[in-house]
Amino acid sequence: VGQDVSRVSVMENLLTEDVLIVDTDLRKQQEADKLTSSVYPHKLPGLHMVSGLGIASISSLDKTPPPIPSPMEWRHLLATTSFRAPVSPILLLLLLDPYPTKQARSSIHALFLSLLVDARFKCRFAAALGAVAYRPLSTLFCAGVGTEADSPLGFTVQIFTAGSLVRALGNPSAAEKLLRSDDDSTIGTSTSTSPVGIFSLPIGLTVVRCIHTNLLGATKEVHMILNNTAAGNDDDTDDTDVVRNTSRHENLLPALTYCPGEHPWTTLLPAATDDCFLDSRSTRHKRLPHLLRDLEYVIETPGTAIGLLLPPKIPIQPMLPFSSQDAISFPTMWARLLRLAQGMDPQKRKISGGHVEYEQNRWLEAFGLSLNFAGTRDALAESPTNSSSAAYAPVSADGS
Repeated sequence: VGQDVSRVSVMENLLTEDVLIVDTDLRKQQEADKLTSSVYPHKLPGLHMVSGLGIASISSLDKTPPPIPSPMEWRHLLATTSFRAPVSPILLLLLLDPYPTKQARSSIHALFLSLLVDARFKCRFAAALGAVAYRPLSTLFCAGVGTEADSPLGFTVQIFTAGSLVRALGNPSAAEKLLRSDDDSTIGTSTSTSPVGIFSLPIGLTVVRCIHTNLLGATKEVHMILNNTAAGNDDDTDDTDVVRNTSRHENLLPALTYCPGEHPWTTLLPAATDDCFLDSRSTRHKRLPHLLRDLEYVIETPGTAIGLLLPPKIPIQPMLPFSSQDAISFPTMWARLLRLAQGMDPQKRKISGGHVEYEQNRWLEAFGLSLNFAGTRDALAESPTNSSSAAYAPVSADGS
C-alpha cells in the first residue's frame, strides 16, 4: 500500500495542474438591462462545472448535481471561447474587481498604480487586462457596474498608449508569451505544453467587438427574442429539463449564442438593426465613449493602423477550428460596426397626430455617439505610418 501511495503522489495530475481561465460568456450580444439571461452562462453545455456570472434559482440548489460534461461539450467551449489563459494573481484580481467593496478596490488600484513603474509588471498587467479581462470588465461596465473612476479600465490610458504593449497585444503569439507564466517550476510542465493552448483575440478586434455587442444587446430585435422565447424567461425554463436534454442545444438560440463551428473571430455580427441602443443605459450614462476612446489609443500607435488593415495571421493551435483564411479582418468588423450606427435617430417629421408636447432627447445621445465614432474614424485615417516597420518587429517576453 505504501508503494502505491508513493507512486500516486509522484504522478502528474493533468486535471488539476493544467488550470486555465476560459471565457464562459458565449453570447453574441450583451444586454444592459439584464446582466445575464437564464440560459447564459450556467445552462450552456459544458459549463456546469465552470464558475461564471449567471442567474440560478434557489430551488435548483437542493437538486441532484448535473452530470459531468462530455468531452465534446468541453471541446465546443474551448473552440468557441474568445480567450484561454493560465491562472495568475493579476488576472484573478482584475476579473474579480467588480465584486469587492469600494474601499478594497481603491486599495488594489493604488497597488497597481504603484507597481506600474516596473516594466516587467506593466507588461504582465497589460497582457492580463488587454488580452483577457477587458471584455468581461467592459461588459459589466456598460451594464452599469462601477464607474470610470473606480474601474480597472481607467488603466487603459497607460497601457494602450505604449507602442510596444499595443504591438504585443495585437499579436496573438506575443500576447501568449506575456500571458504564460515564467516560473521555473512551471517550465516544461502541462501549463506550457498544454494541448488546449493559450489564445486571445487581438486588442483592436476585442475593443470593436465589445462596442458592437453592447450596442446590439440594446436593440429591439434582441429584446423581442429574449421576451418571447424560453431563452429569456426564467419561469419557462427548468434546470432539470436542460440537463436531461440529450441534444443540450435546443434552448440555445443561434441568433444569441455561438454554436459549434462558430467563433468570435469568424462570425459576423448583425448590422442592419434598429437604433434602440440610444435608449439604453450604456448610452445614456456615457459608457460607450470610454471604449471608443480606448480604440483611439490603440489606433493612434504608430504603425498599428497599417497592421490592422492587413489580413490577419492566426497562430496554429489544435483547439482553433479555423485558419487565417476564415478569420474576419479589422476593416470588416469596423465597417459592420459603422453600419449598425449609421442612420440612428433619423429625425423624421411628424405629419399627423396632433402637436408634439414633449420632444425626445434621443438626438443628444445620437449626436454624442456620432462624435465619438468620428473621432475614432479620424484616428484611423490619420494614424502615423512612419513607424510601420515596428509593427512587424519581434516582441520579446517583456513586451519590448
